[in-house]
Amino acid sequence: MKKNTLLAVLALSAIALAGCSSTGSEVPVSDVSGYDPGAPALGGVYMDSGSAEGISSYRDESIITTAYAFLTGDDPAAVADEVEKRSTAAQGKIDGRSAYSDNDGKITSVSLTVRIPAAAIDSFLTGLDEIATVQNLSQNSSDVTLTVTDYEARIAALESSIVRFTALQKSATTTQDLIEIESALADRQAQLEQLQSEMRYYSDQIALSTVQVDIGLPDSATDPIPDNFWGGIVAGWNGLLAFFGGTLVAIGMVIPWLPLIAGLAWLGRWLVRRVAARRSAKPVTTKKPTKR
Repeated sequence: MKKNTLLAVLALSAIALAGCSSTGSEVPVSDVSGYDPGAPALGGVYMDSGSAEGISSYRDESIITTAYAFLTGDDPAAVADEVEKRSTAAQGKIDGRSAYSDNDGKITSVSLTVRIPAAAIDSFLTGLDEIATVQNLSQNSSDVTLTVTDYEARIAALESSIVRFTALQKSATTTQDLIEIESALADRQAQLEQLQSEMRYYSDQIALSTVQVDIGLPDSATDPIPDNFWGGIVAGWNGLLAFFGGTLVAIGMVIPWLPLIAGLAWLGRWLVRRVAARRSAKPVTTKKPTKR
């Protein structure tokens, strides 16, 4: 009896241990959401949207860089051509070019919108002083890492959701279920296309920096800000002369109009007096009361 009881206890213990070892932390593949192994993130890096650590550390920072440069030279068109050559050599491109000329047809200024790979933006900007005089140069960087990460996570989640709804659509048994599934699927497809479009914009802005380059003649450059006492006095005196010069020009433009303005004023006054005189000269008739 004791031997049989011992054997029964050992058998129950083995069954319990086997059951414990089979119930681990395994999760069926069908229960994993937010992960699409076929959808690469920006830069070809795969992302598991269910892992907070993967979202925060799987990629480098995403930076959008923009810059502005004002150049001057004796031939703005030639300077613009040289800027285009430099951008092409840096694997960049020209998104827009506008030229402005004077009455004689001479080009006085050119405006360029240059797209340069982000890795080459610094060398491109520092090399501008080799082709023209740099009057103004500014650069700005904007960190959009969190925005890009959010877009990628939402895109991955929508792609996984579309896969699941597509599978449900094939197994739908009633017309009502099929209509509801198709409606939800169309809504997610529209959201996915919108996010992908916005993501392409950010990817383009991150990959290629935008540089606005304005080129003008040497006399189009503004005077530098004075940095000493005597320079301030000279700048103030020049400003005073410019003010009075502008005032004299305005007075000179008005003087030819004064006789015409005076004639119109005299004519208006004469007409007003004429009308007033006619009204005062008109006899006033009074009607006598009739006797009853």
